[in-house]
Amino acid sequence: MSPKVILYTSSVSFSSHCRSHTGSLKHILDSKGVEYEEVDLATNRERAEEMVKVSGGERALPQLHIDEKSYGGFVDVQELEDHGELSKVLQLSS
Repeated sequence: MSPKVILYTSSVSFSSHCRSHTGSLKHILDSKGVEYEEVDLATNRERAEEMVKVSGGERALPQLHIDEKSYGGFVDVQELEDHGELSKVLQLSS
């Protein structure tokens, strides 16, 4: 069974880093053919509490959660990808 993948974002971020990192995370997931739910906290504020709970209080965006575990933002996910660990976490066959 495929893991439940959620990408928390905000469509109203004024931060160029946030917009760039969101696009980069989407690119990584799309290039791997991963199905994920994008939760735009600008339009789904009620979902912010679940993100903060799973991430241990982290509020920075974007955030990637897989099977109710936080894997952080773009820098953390890129590090997993660079070390060949992301595909394992996503349960993708090599």
